[in-house]
Amino acid sequence: MNKRSLLTILALVILLTLGWVLFRTLNTPAALPAGEEDFRAWFWDKRGLDLVVQVLLVFAGALGIAAILPEEDEDA
Repeated sequence: MNKRSLLTILALVILLTLGWVLFRTLNTPAALPAGEEDFRAWFWDKRGLDLVVQVLLVFAGALGIAAILPEEDEDA
């Protein structure tokens, strides 16, 4: 590797580390008001939506596999 690419990689690593540190220090978790729940807690309680999404993904995958398989000849 030449000196320029090494400096570019080093600068990128420093910027990413600095951004991560700033994000961790400036974004402390906020307390939720009483009676409100966050999205994760709501989604965990409403498992029906998760089930519907999983069924649709499996069905779409099966249709995708069926679409790329060659058709069978009925004469054979």
